[in-house]
Amino acid sequence: MKKNKILFAMHELDLGGAQRVMTNIVNNFNKELYDVHFCLFKKKGALVSDIKEEVIIHDLKSKRVLTSSIKYYKLILNLKPDIVFTNITHVNLLTSLLIPFLKLKKDICFFTREVNNPSIRSSFKLSSKIMDFFYRYTITNFDFIIAQSNYMKTDIISHYCIEKSKIHAIPNPLDIAHIRKKIEEDKSTLFFNKTRKNILAVGGLRKQKGYDKLLNIMKYLDDSYQLTIIGEGPERVFLENTIKDFNIENRVKLLGNKSNPYPYMRDCDVLMVSSNYEGFPNVIIEANICGKFVLANNCPGINSEIIKVSINGVILDFNNPQIIASYLKENFLQIKNKKIPLKLIDRYDARKISQKYHILIKQYFD
Repeated sequence: MKKNKILFAMHELDLGGAQRVMTNIVNNFNKELYDVHFCLFKKKGALVSDIKEEVIIHDLKSKRVLTSSIKYYKLILNLKPDIVFTNITHVNLLTSLLIPFLKLKKDICFFTREVNNPSIRSSFKLSSKIMDFFYRYTITNFDFIIAQSNYMKTDIISHYCIEKSKIHAIPNPLDIAHIRKKIEEDKSTLFFNKTRKNILAVGGLRKQKGYDKLLNIMKYLDDSYQLTIIGEGPERVFLENTIKDFNIENRVKLLGNKSNPYPYMRDCDVLMVSSNYEGFPNVIIEANICGKFVLANNCPGINSEIIKVSINGVILDFNNPQIIASYLKENFLQIKNKKIPLKLIDRYDARKISQKYHILIKQYFD
C-alpha cells in the first residue's frame, strides 16, 4: 500500500507548549501509513533530540520565518507531500499565503492548528494584531483548521467569520508514556524542602502567564509556603524586582528553563496556572499525569473542557489574591492528597489524538 507523505512545519523546537505539541504529533503519527517529514526553519531547540529517528528532518537554516518563503515554497514543491501540517501563527500565516500557488502544482491537503484564541491574542500583542490583520484574509485557504477546544473553535469562527465545516476541535496530544518515563528520572534528587508547602508554576516568563498574580498571592501567605517558577522569558527582570518589592525573596524561586520539568511536578504539592489567557494549557494535563491537582485562573481558554471542578483542579479568580490565599490555607491538605482519575488523562494520549487527524485526512482523500 502506497504511503501518504506528510510534511509538518515549525519554526524551531525550543521548550514552548506549541513545540511540545508538534513533537508529540510528529512522533506518534502512524509511520506504517505515512512517510513523515518535518520542516524546521531552524533546526534548534531542546526538543530536537526528542524527534524519533524515522522522521526525516529538513533544516531550512533560516533566520526568520517570514523572510524564508522561497526556501519553504521550494521544499514543498520538491518534496511533493500529500499533506502539509502547520502549528504556530507565523508559520501558519506564511503557509496560508503560499497555498493558492502550491495547489496549482499538486493536490495537497493543508492543515493548520491554532495555538491561541485569536480575539484575545490580538488584543494583548501588537505583533499578533499585525499578523492577524493579514491572516483573517488567508486562513480560509486551509482545508482543515484545528482548534484545541470548543471554546477556541467558537472564537475562531466568530473572529475570522469561517465556515463551521472547516473547523474541528481536537485537544492537544500528550505523550503520556514519555512523560511517565520522565517522571521517574532523578528519583534521588530532593527538588523541594518537604517541611514547606510547595507551589509550582511552569511556563515562559511572559505577560500572558500572569505571574504577577502569583506574587500577589504570596504576599498573603506565611513563610510555610514556597513558590517555584520554571520558565524563562522577557518578564524575568520585572518579576525579580516585584519579588524584592514584596519582600518575598526567601519564598519565591525563579529556576529558569528545565528540559525535564516533570520530576518537579511530581514532587510539588500543587500546581498553579495564573495565565491571563490560554489556548490549551498543556501544563494542566501534564500536572495531572504527574498526579497533581491544579489551581487555575478563570481566564479565556481555561474552562470545564479541561478542568473538571474538584476532580483534577479548580478554577478561581486570581485577581483577588486574598481569596486565593484563603482557599489554599483552608484546602491545602485536601489538595495535596487528591487522586487524579486516569480516565481524565488517557483521552489526551498522543496516539488517540493522531488517529483523529488520520480520520480527517482520510475524509479529504476519499
